[in-house]
Amino acid sequence: MFSDHKTTNKYLALLTFFVSLIIYTLTLAPTASFWDAGEFIAVAHGLQVNHPPGAPFYSILGRIFSMFMPTEYVAVSINFISALASALTIMLLYLIIVRLVREWKGDVSEFSLMDKIGMYGGALVGALTFAVSDTFWFNAVEAEVYALSMFFTAIVVWLALKWSERHEDPYNEKWLVLIAYMFGLAIGVHLLNLLALFFVALIIYFKKKDFTYMSFGIMGILAVTSFFVIYPATIKWIPDWSSKVGGATYGLINPLVFIFLIMLAVAWGVWYTHKKKYRLANIAIISYAMILMGFSSYSVIMIRSIADPPIDENDPETVEAFVKYLNRDQYGDTPILKGNNYDDATGQITRGPENEEFFPRRHSQDPRHIEYYGRYDSDWDFFWEYQVVHMYVRYFNWNFIGRASDIQDTGWQSGFSPPKYPSNKASNSYFYIPFLLGLFGMIYHFSTDKKRAFAVLTLFVVTGIAIIFYLNQPPFQPRERDYAYVGSYFAFAIWIGIGVTGLVDLIKSYIKENSMAAYGVIGLCLLAAPVWMGYQNWDDHDRSDRYVAPDYAINLLNSLAPNALVFTNGDNDTFPLWYAQEVEGIRTDVRIVCLSLLNTDWYIKQLRDQWSHESAPLPIDLSDEEVERIT
Repeated sequence: MFSDHKTTNKYLALLTFFVSLIIYTLTLAPTASFWDAGEFIAVAHGLQVNHPPGAPFYSILGRIFSMFMPTEYVAVSINFISALASALTIMLLYLIIVRLVREWKGDVSEFSLMDKIGMYGGALVGALTFAVSDTFWFNAVEAEVYALSMFFTAIVVWLALKWSERHEDPYNEKWLVLIAYMFGLAIGVHLLNLLALFFVALIIYFKKKDFTYMSFGIMGILAVTSFFVIYPATIKWIPDWSSKVGGATYGLINPLVFIFLIMLAVAWGVWYTHKKKYRLANIAIISYAMILMGFSSYSVIMIRSIADPPIDENDPETVEAFVKYLNRDQYGDTPILKGNNYDDATGQITRGPENEEFFPRRHSQDPRHIEYYGRYDSDWDFFWEYQVVHMYVRYFNWNFIGRASDIQDTGWQSGFSPPKYPSNKASNSYFYIPFLLGLFGMIYHFSTDKKRAFAVLTLFVVTGIAIIFYLNQPPFQPRERDYAYVGSYFAFAIWIGIGVTGLVDLIKSYIKENSMAAYGVIGLCLLAAPVWMGYQNWDDHDRSDRYVAPDYAINLLNSLAPNALVFTNGDNDTFPLWYAQEVEGIRTDVRIVCLSLLNTDWYIKQLRDQWSHESAPLPIDLSDEEVERIT
């Protein structure tokens, strides 16, 4: 049994794909959900411009998936992108776990049957556990960017391990070039994927170099430099420079010419390094060209904005507006390493550059936030108790220990104590089993293959705690933010799979070769982790009969007089209305006015100047200068 590794591995990988795809298809939202889903569906179907910094590649895919669909199937077709991307992620996760186990165990042809059962079975348990985990499943059944972003993270990790397997082959660098292209495409979905670059750097380093403090330090500098070349240099600075160069040269070099000159310089670099046989430099420049090629999806943002579609957030049709769009200027700046901060003595936020502090965690000027900051003794106390424990550890526990309910700010539960909300569908308990398998897997991984274990740990940290550090979130978030850290849960799921493999190896060390014992361990782990988690999570993740968001929107629009104005406040009362109008064509004579956008000049100008389907421009008697002055 399992004599042909390639065939066995292929069929088991396909099994994880189809099992997860069936789960996600059965529980898929049939229409728009609350939060950003309605906006993403409306924007993708009409190829419009969504909130900054945009997701143009996702919108292009959404347009392709929905453009030939009847109106009633547009939403579900775009939702299906998430289901398909998530199922592919699960398949890749299975392959990643198998590859990591092979890294220290060697040639599969020399494995005993028990070793093969442990490797394949562990990968199945790890992949399927992640498939039915709380956050990943939530992302998999609605129109959002996080499922597709997670797919790009998974494929980058898998490609890095594929290169590692073939790093001595001729032209092995093609795998690295493909990784660069994946990074470029992923920019047009979500920037979270770029954090996988550090995993890739470690995989390359440990294959090519023996560890020394000097070489490791150089690798770290190169990895950080590479990250900064992509973000912010390429994504933010090049568009900004293209605008400034035009002004500095009195229009001689306009933004389009500047971008063309950069492309010409990259092409020349590829040619020159190839001619001189500078192999590493050639691969680096080709990889950068692939990143630029993927990043070019952002041209869609400006092209579509120029057409003035009904949804045209930030109106990024000029280079200056496009730069603001990329920089998320609409949302303001958040200090990371230095900034004004809460003063415990005065109970207020300090002001002015002379009062800036290092590591400002309590920075928000909102009066509610200032009052809340007083509950903490210091910034470190707030950072640990709120930002780390409440906004990360709590979510991690939801996924691998249990969740108390779907009420905002609710904690976690294990199942060993009576549930606080027993009638809540999101009251789910896993009895620590996935967590303990992952913890054991991490320990076992470090004991058998420190190098790859450190790479997985790096992925776990940079997609978890490092994001917490960067976001620097204030209290009273409008919604739970667990979706932002799904890459960290993905890394932990790798260790769940390795932990199951480690259990089989542990039993083998006591009872020698016994395939039935191995099958028993795999069967118990399958029942205790993915099967039990799937049973617990099904009722609160099944959206197959949820129509609340569009029903609310359609009822509201149909209740209005002809050519009415409807004032909305935030995402959940605006985006369903956008979906109803842009996709289902409901009451397109009504003008939707979002109050949370009325403090921006571009939105007031759009209301004043543009038609929105059958809704005429609003009679706003303000000049451009007056609009800019009041905003």
